[in-house]
Amino acid sequence: MTEWTVDQVDQPQLWEIILGRMREAVLSGQLPAGSRLVERDLAARFGTSRGPIRDAIRELAREGLAVETPRRGTVVSTLTARDLTEVYLVRESLEAGACRAIIRGAATDEIQRLSAHLDAFDDAWSRGASFVEAAEHDVAFHRALVSLTGNRRLIAVYEQMLNTTVLLLRTAAEASSGLRVEIEPWVHRAILDALLARDADRVQAAVAEHYRVAEDRLFGLAGEAA
Repeated sequence: MTEWTVDQVDQPQLWEIILGRMREAVLSGQLPAGSRLVERDLAARFGTSRGPIRDAIRELAREGLAVETPRRGTVVSTLTARDLTEVYLVRESLEAGACRAIIRGAATDEIQRLSAHLDAFDDAWSRGASFVEAAEHDVAFHRALVSLTGNRRLIAVYEQMLNTTVLLLRTAAEASSGLRVEIEPWVHRAILDALLARDADRVQAAVAEHYRVAEDRLFGLAGEAA
């Protein structure tokens, strides 16, 4: 019998741990849009050298959560209507492909479990939760939907788009206190119902309608926040 060689399991590198904490701070609003990311200050905060900080900031920029500016250095991104247009176009395309794969390969009970996220969304809405809190369940629904494909590359690219979306939603919420009344919960149910019916044409139309509604709700607000 051939000897089985097993490589050691890699542990997360320091910069990856720092990246995760910085990403969480950006998405939670602890590091708001426009905040400067100064290597020296962050190294002191994390108790490390500037190398891992530099790597973490570089990855944040690659994900679209930070941007280098001529005068201020690297700052947390202030996203605009153009960013929103690009992110939503990518998300719509990825979800359309994901839904086709789900119709072909996902079990009905797996699809039905997506409803739990929509129930949580409706519950948050009915008890007067903030827009950002309700939107967490919106994001969770889309993340779970794409995860049903089991396609690791698709999931990784989509996760990057979701992170940018969370920052966009927080920016929009800060720009308009009336944003809450403009959410349309039914657009998610239409996607779920079409998936359960295994109706490819209907699900493509539902995904397209979801992003049309999302654009109508958020595009102007993102432009105002820019």
